[in-house]
Amino acid sequence: MMRPYDLLLPPVLYAVVGHEMNLYFDNLIAGESSRYDFDVHAGIGRHRNDRWTCVPEQPGDYPLTVEVYSEEGDLLAAAHTVIRVKAAGSAPGGGRRVLFIGDSTTAAGQYTGELLRLFATDGSGVTLFGTKGTAPNSFEGRGGWKVDDYFQKAESPFVFEDKYDFARYMAENGYAGLDDVCIHLGINDAFNETEDVGVEGLLARKMPMLEQMIEDIHRFDAGIRIGMMLVIPPSRTQDSFGKNYGAGQSRRRYRRNWYLWNRELMSRFSGRSGIELIPLHVNLDTARNMHTEVTAANARNARLEECQSNGVHPAVEGYKQMADVLFAWLKE
Repeated sequence: MMRPYDLLLPPVLYAVVGHEMNLYFDNLIAGESSRYDFDVHAGIGRHRNDRWTCVPEQPGDYPLTVEVYSEEGDLLAAAHTVIRVKAAGSAPGGGRRVLFIGDSTTAAGQYTGELLRLFATDGSGVTLFGTKGTAPNSFEGRGGWKVDDYFQKAESPFVFEDKYDFARYMAENGYAGLDDVCIHLGINDAFNETEDVGVEGLLARKMPMLEQMIEDIHRFDAGIRIGMMLVIPPSRTQDSFGKNYGAGQSRRRYRRNWYLWNRELMSRFSGRSGIELIPLHVNLDTARNMHTEVTAANARNARLEECQSNGVHPAVEGYKQMADVLFAWLKE
């Protein structure tokens, strides 16, 4: 049973000395954070109205606990994690070799581009692989794609003779090896479902495909680390969904689907050898760093208002926050 205040808090969050890291409360639950009170216990950072935030000063592991309370003061839920802070600056070696697989949020080339900039500024370096984008900003991102598209679609760069074959993908593209494969899929998979039973059905179909993709990657090289990116949450207001989808899908319903998808990712892949959860969802400001437009209040009132205008795609600032999480996870 899913409770609206149960916390999507993975066992480890990542940060880098001198770089801001956030834990937005609204991104941790299926319900609306404004209906609850949150309490954070940590030795570093600040507890603000909408988040816990920190610019770490020293590397190390720092325990953190989030508690959710009702307005009456009853403890409803609690979860524990560790903030793993890494040192800034270059590390020995030539940097990590990374392949990103995803949907339109990857195809935009925004978080990968910012990631390249962060590593260049840090002096530690990273090399991105993929048949999309323009080198060095390369990736495998395609708008509207789902898990099954990458696993079995004829147009998939990984499908040869109707079979998913990661080794052949590597050979066909002349890639000698990789350190990490990061996967951000689920937005399109879960988007259109209107009932929990439908989400349960798609999880039963699609998670085995995701498992087989990972198994095939590890057959090619068991040393490749799989970064399972927890899917970013939707924009904060229904305005964005009305703009994009009319009355075809509501933020409330998709947010529930998003939560169920991420909950399954956490349950299935947490603690698995060769697989790590990337807490991409925690650091995205869905109130301020999503697309907006200026529009009249209504037909009888020309007063201009700024409203959110995109349900699932971040603005440039939001993509940069995604890159911050990936930078912290990838740093050695």
